[in-house]
Amino acid sequence: MSNKISQAKAQNPAEIYNQKRRIIFSTFNKDPSKARTYLDGYRTTLRPKGYKGLDAEVRFFEQYRRTLQLVPSLDAGDATDFSAVIDGRMHRIDVTTNLDYKELGSYEPLQAQGEPYKIAVFDGTNFELVDVNFPFCQHCRGGRVLPTGVLLGENHNDHGDSQWSNDQLLLEICGACSNYTAVGRQTTHGMFDFAYWYTELNEAAREAREMEGPLIDVAAEVASYAASASRYLSKRFDRMLVGVGGPAYEMTNPRDGDGYWRLHFEQVLPLVADRLGQDLRWDISDG
Repeated sequence: MSNKISQAKAQNPAEIYNQKRRIIFSTFNKDPSKARTYLDGYRTTLRPKGYKGLDAEVRFFEQYRRTLQLVPSLDAGDATDFSAVIDGRMHRIDVTTNLDYKELGSYEPLQAQGEPYKIAVFDGTNFELVDVNFPFCQHCRGGRVLPTGVLLGENHNDHGDSQWSNDQLLLEICGACSNYTAVGRQTTHGMFDFAYWYTELNEAAREAREMEGPLIDVAAEVASYAASASRYLSKRFDRMLVGVGGPAYEMTNPRDGDGYWRLHFEQVLPLVADRLGQDLRWDISDG
């Protein structure tokens, strides 16, 4: 008995997870309720993180096994939990409860061979299928073309009068060579650019300090606004945006105000953080 206990303790958590996963899915087709009973019985062995992940896989299989013709995959180190038929084409599916832990590089070796992926994100209630099949850049042949949102400044007419609106762009940008193209544009009343919010929040924070009122975390407020803007624009452009930002002026000579415009991202999904980690030169005429 003691030898079995010591062997169990010596097992890697990933090995335990894959072992229990094989048992559950090999049982599922014969008796789904028994497979679920097995999973619940493995709760302690799997530990909270492992149980949560495997529970999400089982839930996904229960819900979509027929409509997507799901087939559980073997653990081959290719970030694939299931194969599925989506829009008449075979896809690989990676199930997760937290998109922040996923990296685009995990899928690229097979994507480069023409095998598409989707990530099934479980929020505790529902699944969202996230398309991560970003095109490979035709300019540098190595980067991925990523959909991002850009919040522009206030619109004015030819006389300089405010139009009380701002434009937002849908930008496709290569994370490797920084080549970008604006492929969508919309006009919105009330969605201000980040320069406006920084000015307003910094002023509010200054007044709060002088009045000894509740302090304002400017960075946190901007981050919250960026997340909200990204969700809104993703719906409006019907594309999952992986980043959102806006033009910012980089002064290089304080004496004469000389400098250049850059595109600064206020929010980037961890999925592509290694691709959009740097600002890029921005042609102000694009705005």
